[in-house]
Amino acid sequence: MENQKPIVELELYLIRHGQSMSNAGYNGRTDLTLKESNDPLLAEKGLNQADNAGKHLADIDFDFIYSSGLIRAISTADAILRYQANEKSLNILPILSEVGISPEYDGLTVDEMKEFCKTAVLADGVSENSPRVYHSTLKNEAEVFDRAKSVMEHLHSHYHKGEKIAVVAHAAFLTILIFYIMGFSEAPIFDIAIQNTAITKIIFYKKGTNKYGDISFEYINATNHLTE
Repeated sequence: MENQKPIVELELYLIRHGQSMSNAGYNGRTDLTLKESNDPLLAEKGLNQADNAGKHLADIDFDFIYSSGLIRAISTADAILRYQANEKSLNILPILSEVGISPEYDGLTVDEMKEFCKTAVLADGVSENSPRVYHSTLKNEAEVFDRAKSVMEHLHSHYHKGEKIAVVAHAAFLTILIFYIMGFSEAPIFDIAIQNTAITKIIFYKKGTNKYGDISFEYINATNHLTE
């Protein structure tokens, strides 16, 4: 077994969206609409961050790219798609929604999503009648971990031949997703301060073929593309 070549089943890139208007504080505005509070646009800095991330990842020929159905993630994913060699669909997977979205906010229609990424489509298994956003909160941590489990079940059920997959989502949910992949069933006593457009690369190997373990974190929260 020690001489067996490691077999990669999935190469996963987790990417936080660029700085949003909400992250930037909306320039001190307090009269925000429900949509602005829950589904803000990217700020100018966020657009530049997303563009830099797209350039940085241009040499990776992603097999599939996913994002939540929220504008800041869709716009970031769109920037990454623009630097891919061939046009690709953006697969919208609503269970990637950020933690803490208001129950009153129902999200965008697919046509509205296409205004931010023309190739946006609902991911396999998501129907026109499915929720566009999820409303779980950290007060119900188990529910968020269940969402993380669902994300990984979706990916592992679809990809196990070494595919390169990008997932664009949000700081709090990506933190829980990383904890879940690490094997935690609840949040540990440490945190991961995931920066805007930070990239985490994780390799999943066929069980028993990699002597260093079946899951390898190549890097976490990398932002070197913002200074290149």
